[in-house]
Amino acid sequence: MQENRYTLDRELSNLLNVSEITGGDIMEIRHLIRGGSIVDWERFYFSRLSDVDEFLRVSQYDPDNILDMERLSSIHQSAIEYCRTSLGLDLPSVIVRPGRIQDLYLYASSKGEHRTQASMLLKVMHVINHLEARELLYHLPVSEREFFARLERRVSRTVNRMLEQGFPIETYQASQKTKESLITKLLSKRKNTAAQVFDRIRFRIISSNRAGLLPMLFFLKKYLIPFTYVIPGESTNTIAPVSQLFQETMGIQLRDEDRDFGYHAAQNPFSHRDFRVISMVVDTPVRVDDLADPASRRLLTKFGHIVFVPTEFQLFDKASYFLNESGPAAHDLYKGRQVAEVISRLFMGDERGKAAAQRDNAQTRSHERRGRVDMDPPEPAGRKKNSDSER
Repeated sequence: MQENRYTLDRELSNLLNVSEITGGDIMEIRHLIRGGSIVDWERFYFSRLSDVDEFLRVSQYDPDNILDMERLSSIHQSAIEYCRTSLGLDLPSVIVRPGRIQDLYLYASSKGEHRTQASMLLKVMHVINHLEARELLYHLPVSEREFFARLERRVSRTVNRMLEQGFPIETYQASQKTKESLITKLLSKRKNTAAQVFDRIRFRIISSNRAGLLPMLFFLKKYLIPFTYVIPGESTNTIAPVSQLFQETMGIQLRDEDRDFGYHAAQNPFSHRDFRVISMVVDTPVRVDDLADPASRRLLTKFGHIVFVPTEFQLFDKASYFLNESGPAAHDLYKGRQVAEVISRLFMGDERGKAAAQRDNAQTRSHERRGRVDMDPPEPAGRKKNSDSER
């Protein structure tokens, strides 16, 4: 069965630099929003060589850079060795010695006999790439602050490009969790360790209307966020079901096989049920080959040229953002629930812990009784600003 394709109107086509989106695009967007694992995919959805090259670029591998392609070939050989020695798998020669490394992605997206083996090998390569980038992060003598700064510059360039294209961006905010906020988060959630705080750096984009949300996410997927590196279980969509968003924002009525029903929310006991957002946490790749001093060059040969920075991306429309901040889902109440849990855990069995929990419950009920205020949204704070808001 041929892959579904959906034609865009002229305005959207000019905005996104494409004339149509495919069933594969829809799968990738849905994957970002739902936060699954690429290892569970049966196949991939690259139709042309240009699709593969686009994905490699957003993953920080330049198809025109010989060293980058040699690095991918090295990962490919490591994956083959793993499959042979650890899994006892014998792979066909077309998978072991493809004409181009990009051919693996096309085989994994085809209906041919090699799709399963190519998909399997790409998943192993995905994990090896991730592990070796993590090793590089541990060994490279570069501060975390430099990685964050480099990532922020990359995101800001993408957002500026979106503004130039005409996307209805009301506000763009970049923020990092403070030390105090990190301590509170670790104390409030029973399963958290420092390594599991994924949203230490966050980028928030507020659209002036809901119609801008999915086109923005499509553009981010195309130029900034590799869909394969979304962190499972950390995505939330409480704005509207994906199929409804495609209808409302892109004028596309999805066919049954592409539809997605219902909302999806990552587990956060302190977020109110009325909180509306599209968010995801992504291991965002950052090139660091120019940061290695002569003594560290051998690390690039062994572990590659990228590191991953766990990054939260939040998308709101202006109306939803205003309603979030003016009702029981407001940030100050969120922080209040979080602090009450910290006090309750620290003073387990003590009256102070019980009192904190009771006070939080009373505040939430009071806001729910009053409902949301009825007033015009405030003026936007500007195109970009740093924010201390932590959720």
